[in-house]
Amino acid sequence: MDSSSAGAAPPQTMDEVERLVQRLYQPGNPRVITQINDQLQRLQHSSEGWQIADALLNSQDANVRFFAALTFTVKLNNDGSMLDAETAQSVQSRLISWFVRLVSRGESALVTRKLCSTLTTYYLRSPVHWKRPLLHAALSLQSRDAASEPDPDASVNMANICKSLSMPQVVSLLWFAGTLADEVGRMENNTPAHARRHAQMEVIVEDASSLLRHAFSPVADEAGARLRAEALRCYITWVNYGQPVWPQKPDCLEYLRQLIPSAVQCLLDPELQRDALDSFRDILESYTTFFREEHMEVLASIISEHVQPVLLQALQDKDPEGLPYGQMVIAFGDANIQQVAEQPENINGSSTILKLLFDILRAPGYPGDEDELSIFSIEFWNTYIEYVNDMLFSKDADGADPPWFGYSRVVLSQLVELLWAKMSTPPADVAKQWTDAESDGFKEFRLDTTDLMLSIYVFLGKDMLQQLLVLTLRSLESRQWRAVEAGMFCLNKLADNVLEDQPSEDLLAMLFSSSLFRDVADFSQRIPLQARRTAIDLLGSYGRYIEHHAEYLPDTVRFLFASLETGPLTNAAAKSVASLCSTCRASLTGELDGFTQQYQRFLNGPTNEPYTKEKVIGAIAAIIQAIQPHSAKVQPLLALIQYVENDVQAAKDFTRAGDQEMAELMGVNALECLGSIGKGMQVPEDVPISIYDDDEPHVSKANFWDGDEGRMVQQRIIGCFSVLQVLGSSGEAIEAACQVLRSGFAETEPGPFVLPPAVTVSFLQQCAVNTPQLEAVLSTACILITQHSKSDSKRIGPDATAVCQQAASFIKQLGTPRNDPGVAASCIDVLCRLLPYYTAVLFDESSPLAPSLQTILDFSTQAIEGQDPFPKRSALDFWTRLIKPPTAPVQEQVLNRMRQVVTAYGPQLALALMRQVVGLAQRSDLDYVCEPLKALITHQPVTKAWLEAALLSDSLPPVSAAVGEREKYRFLQQIVGLRGDSRKTKEVVKEFYAACRGTVVSYGS
Repeated sequence: MDSSSAGAAPPQTMDEVERLVQRLYQPGNPRVITQINDQLQRLQHSSEGWQIADALLNSQDANVRFFAALTFTVKLNNDGSMLDAETAQSVQSRLISWFVRLVSRGESALVTRKLCSTLTTYYLRSPVHWKRPLLHAALSLQSRDAASEPDPDASVNMANICKSLSMPQVVSLLWFAGTLADEVGRMENNTPAHARRHAQMEVIVEDASSLLRHAFSPVADEAGARLRAEALRCYITWVNYGQPVWPQKPDCLEYLRQLIPSAVQCLLDPELQRDALDSFRDILESYTTFFREEHMEVLASIISEHVQPVLLQALQDKDPEGLPYGQMVIAFGDANIQQVAEQPENINGSSTILKLLFDILRAPGYPGDEDELSIFSIEFWNTYIEYVNDMLFSKDADGADPPWFGYSRVVLSQLVELLWAKMSTPPADVAKQWTDAESDGFKEFRLDTTDLMLSIYVFLGKDMLQQLLVLTLRSLESRQWRAVEAGMFCLNKLADNVLEDQPSEDLLAMLFSSSLFRDVADFSQRIPLQARRTAIDLLGSYGRYIEHHAEYLPDTVRFLFASLETGPLTNAAAKSVASLCSTCRASLTGELDGFTQQYQRFLNGPTNEPYTKEKVIGAIAAIIQAIQPHSAKVQPLLALIQYVENDVQAAKDFTRAGDQEMAELMGVNALECLGSIGKGMQVPEDVPISIYDDDEPHVSKANFWDGDEGRMVQQRIIGCFSVLQVLGSSGEAIEAACQVLRSGFAETEPGPFVLPPAVTVSFLQQCAVNTPQLEAVLSTACILITQHSKSDSKRIGPDATAVCQQAASFIKQLGTPRNDPGVAASCIDVLCRLLPYYTAVLFDESSPLAPSLQTILDFSTQAIEGQDPFPKRSALDFWTRLIKPPTAPVQEQVLNRMRQVVTAYGPQLALALMRQVVGLAQRSDLDYVCEPLKALITHQPVTKAWLEAALLSDSLPPVSAAVGEREKYRFLQQIVGLRGDSRKTKEVVKEFYAACRGTVVSYGS
């Protein structure tokens, strides 16, 4: 559309509109259609719009007639409900008249369908109640002009009228009927007018069913086939309408159910079969209860006699045309799952369905490529096993199994083998031809299938495991590596379940005592890479089993370390090495020297990458942790630390050479490796701690790491932090350093990574308010204080003071929480951790923090008033802890100081809390706001006066007009009367919050 047309005055007459449409219309160009509609806006809203639109329908141009019908629709949507009865009746008459006239002269489908939509809009929007629109339209078509609307009580037979109509006329009625069901179905039943329209559909369905019965009548010609096709589409639309609207209206649904035998005949028509399959599949999937038992029997017979041969041939030929036939089988089985499971001997039903579903999985092709049906079939099998398992768990523990369980075991055993076979990966030459979508489809099938197998394992248990092991080992004997890989893939996914089931675990010796891991470790053999990768994953998953069967460790570990040197396997191997060595550490101590040598060789090889270095060095550290006595750990541990020190020095060298990118890469990885060593050196949670001393007569576990050798190891560890001098601006480096410190916090007794608290304090003190990842450093300091707040831990008053001083310094520099919400929240979290064991750090008047106390308190109060949720929640937690009486002994002068603070800040805090409650808070913050509120009410007698003054303050934000002083006093009485009851206080606060924001109809009624 040119610019002159876009700016021109909208047309005012029929001639102008017709010329405009003829000049501008371009078929298939939605932008031009939108522009024409814009030009027609004034016409569609003008008083002359009805007459001009009516006149436009007489145009010789089909495009103009289309826009005329569209104009009627727009006018009805905008003005239909405001028409007086006489005008509404006139519009109805003109629309019916044009409908009859255009259909009679062979109007195009585009215009006729649009006019059907216009008639439906009239039905929905007109103030005049149109009782039987379908029958009225049919009578009008019969009389060749707009007929009088039939009397509701008149015995007018829709079926007889249809017999006198031509095929195009019946088709147009089907379009009208389908549009009615579709458009009314979109309309909510939430107003009297809408409810009346839905109620009227209960009458209209009788006319629609008569129309459909006529249209489904068998006529052996091309016109009859087209009529049945349109009838089928209309029928499905009505069924979809009835599903949500008439669940309690069996009489209405009966009109549609009676048509099932007629509609089913479309499944036998070669011209209609595919559309009919899609239609009935849709009903089976979304509205199973629509079909009665006799209907299901008919469908089962059709599947057996007509669908089955077509599907089997399509599967054999890899013909995609078989897809709707297979989907019909799957949907039918899903909809009749009880019969399929419990009556497997039913020849026309269950046995046919199960056979076809097995045939789908037996068919050639790979899921995601030319085989789509296998992917769809998984949904049925999920339903099947879910039903079987439900029956398994619903029966009494000592009760007899249902008689059909035996057959289900046979079915599921066959299914496991078919799924295993279908999961085999394609040869490389096939996979290379796949698109990303095809590759993703195959991967998704494998994942969905293993999820299904987990459910099957619940029912079959060790029998299924044994079956998979036999299939895998049989394939191993014949060197069918893709089948071996599929078996390992399944076993890998079942690991958690198998390892929790002792009878199943005992079967694993079949696999681990085989030649599998010796074979895959022999890289001279031509074995698919995927098979080796899956074998690596398998070892990571079954580490707990190997831990108790040390005889299998040499083969498995040798294979994993060999895989480290194979590029595509490196990451997977590193992950499994870490998992296996951590789990089996005690059984691998004798292999430590060999592992260290292999690590050195790995570092000099091409697969040495940051991730793999970190994983493998942590794996070796886990073995070192298992060595006894402690003194024996020193030298191998120092050897690992030496690798880290080498990387630290390399980072410094790169910095001097001006290559900061490489310096950061080496430095960050050095700290990540150090953190991985620290994690590996942690005592496993499931390892009992011996109460006896080590073999060394004078050095116990409790103090070895405080001795000269232990301190020397720790100094070497601490020395690695010097890399931060050249990487201070790297957030990744700071985060990695925090992980090193945290690795020692998890320990319950001294160890090489249980560093003195001063190390963490010094690390924090070297940070500035703009240091990257400062939140991580502050969080690490919080964990330090928490660890030393336990009842049996050593108190670190001076270190806690130093941490708090640094946090206070950051608070002063920030000025307000909104300048950096993340750092603000972390600083307040530090303050929270001081209570109750380090209360004196804040509130002793001789504390170095005393001059900063007011700044800290003001900052935390500002955080409550702020918009950022994390500082707000941290501050609310801080004040809750401060208000409540300490749970640990506190000096009297400190306790008095705390009371003074609460008394001094009480009115300010009460106002801040009430400002949140009346609307400033997010609803998700209200539970946090309630905590200090409850604490005040419970522990501060003057709280009621504080809250009353706050609720009447001019500083409160505006609230809904429905909340006045009376409502505020009512709220105050409620929360004070609850005396800190947690659940009820939250309910009252949320109700008042909603009232203040005007999101409830009334409050206090």
